[in-house]
Amino acid sequence: MPASTRLIPAPRPFDFALTAAHQTNYRGKAGSDLFVDGTYYRALWSDDGPLGVAARPVEESIEVSLPNGGPPGALDTAAERVAWLLGLDVEVDGFYEMLVDDPVLSDAVGSLRGLRHTRTETVWEALVHAVVGQQVSSVVARVIRDGIVTEYGAEVKVDGRTIHSFPRPQTLLDAGHDALRALKLSARKAEYVLGIAETALRGELDHETLAPLTDEEAVAVLSGIRGVGRWTAQWTLMRALGRVDALPAGDLALQRVVGEHYFDGKRLTEQELDRFAEERWKPYRGLAVTYLFSRIRQERVAREAARTG
Repeated sequence: MPASTRLIPAPRPFDFALTAAHQTNYRGKAGSDLFVDGTYYRALWSDDGPLGVAARPVEESIEVSLPNGGPPGALDTAAERVAWLLGLDVEVDGFYEMLVDDPVLSDAVGSLRGLRHTRTETVWEALVHAVVGQQVSSVVARVIRDGIVTEYGAEVKVDGRTIHSFPRPQTLLDAGHDALRALKLSARKAEYVLGIAETALRGELDHETLAPLTDEEAVAVLSGIRGVGRWTAQWTLMRALGRVDALPAGDLALQRVVGEHYFDGKRLTEQELDRFAEERWKPYRGLAVTYLFSRIRQERVAREAARTG
């Protein structure tokens, strides 16, 4: 095997294409993630500049490479981050066993079997994603997120394709409030993002700081940041810390979706959703949310494709 590649053993069950598609919201590209022609690309942070990584399935493994090369040790780091981003360590067998009698997700598992709980590279990235998504449609949030990455992320070309790393906190601080407003962030959200950037630069959002905490402890820390409520903190636990039992019960879309699928269209309150998920999905509440939204996104993209011919 060439020295420029690393093989990561693929867990079972694992669907590479489905997981990479989910990471890009079933649109092929989302922020710093790109999935095209069976290959997953990501622009990672590196002290030596952006690191362009490519990953593809090879038999029962995932081959990770640095098409543009990198400094010593970079390939090992890239392999570790790809494994993290694609959720290769997430145990799903117990989750599937739990869903045998679930009237909705038992069917979803058939088409989503092997989907892993995907993640962001950093807590900082997850928080910005969540804040951008507050009280706006998914379409608007996607446009703003992609604009932030394209405008302020470091550019790298991999296999002839252009991707951008997620902007560093200092980069957005240097850009300032007006620049974020120009990307269609509200004045308040721009303030929130800059405040989160300052928190990240102080080292308070490092994985090493938050990973040892319980879910409630981590929520308490994150909720102490201006603009970060419990909903945002729970999404961050799911996306940045890989907590498969975190539940963003305050999410209005999730309340609506669960109501439609399990309660004949009734709109659930946060408390009702919390009780339902506790009884039905614990200790995989976050994983259940991942599968629910995955199915919805697939259906939405399919409808859009049908409309456009």
